[in-house]
Amino acid sequence: MKINNDNLMRLLASDVEPKISIILPIHPETPQIEENILNYKNLLKDVKKDLELNYPRRQWDQAVEQLENLLLDRQLFSTSKKALIIFANNEAMEISRMEHQVLPKAHVGTTFLVQDLLLPEESGADPEYLINLSRDRINVFNMDNLKEVELEGVHGNFVDYYPDFDANANLNSGSYGGKNAIYHGHRTKSEEQQKDQLIYYQYLDRKLGSMYQREGTTFLLTGLPEVLDVYLNNYGNSKYIDGVIHSSMLNLSHREMLEKVNEYKNFETVALIEKIKHDLHRADNQERLISDLDTINFALMNRDIKSLISFNDGTSYSVEHNKMLVQSILNKTNSQVVYSQDAAVPSMSAIVY
Repeated sequence: MKINNDNLMRLLASDVEPKISIILPIHPETPQIEENILNYKNLLKDVKKDLELNYPRRQWDQAVEQLENLLLDRQLFSTSKKALIIFANNEAMEISRMEHQVLPKAHVGTTFLVQDLLLPEESGADPEYLINLSRDRINVFNMDNLKEVELEGVHGNFVDYYPDFDANANLNSGSYGGKNAIYHGHRTKSEEQQKDQLIYYQYLDRKLGSMYQREGTTFLLTGLPEVLDVYLNNYGNSKYIDGVIHSSMLNLSHREMLEKVNEYKNFETVALIEKIKHDLHRADNQERLISDLDTINFALMNRDIKSLISFNDGTSYSVEHNKMLVQSILNKTNSQVVYSQDAAVPSMSAIVY
């Protein structure tokens, strides 16, 4: 994974110590916001105790001030993301929002704890929106909170778009109406509906493609399989499609939708981990795999590493691993962290060029 946040990259490159990492699990439900804030206060208390014992105040006073100011931002602790990782030193502070669950941890020292940034669950930017596709309409949900929204400038159903289209087209020898149209001409009503479906999908493809070109906006498409197949047969290779769930999200509760989306993400994570294992096995057969930490560190400094993979059980944080992971991020090396219950002892492997 490569980090695209320039501010975070600058902070990771900073030599200013102490470097502070606060890893905070988040429960987005309203009753638990106070618990999130309390957990953060406790972690911050641990950080301050560590700083006071081991560093002069002048080396961390500005960092702590920024960290304390976060307590005023209640919205920060109500995000739908599953975790926050807060990095700070006396130069700057950056907050990363995570898609996976974490155990609370506070760390002060010579490196930032970045391994959670590099998990398969965090391997790419999430699509901004979920679009549930029907024959003649779309329902759009913000992926951050799965609340229904409208896409600015995009007609959410065919009957809204239809008059714009009808004014400049003559697809049939008969006439067309509005929502309760009376169909005339040579085609049956079902044929007209199929034709309208393709017209609307062509319009959607144009609009969604334009959003992707302008802003890089991507979408997770959902819907009944027979509906999605029509769209994907025509536009399945479009860059704005960041994933597909062959199931309708309509009439599902918020919790049921969340379960569906998480199930999809878990499947993607398993697929990515299997790919990582396959790449390691192939590199080993080609004698391009190294596992000694000193050798890896030397190769990393010489930029000889193509991919770096760290394994642990997900409950521990190796300072040595994290230092090398930070360097790999700064080198823009492909880096991954895999949590596995089998990895009782942290280990690291690297694929060299």
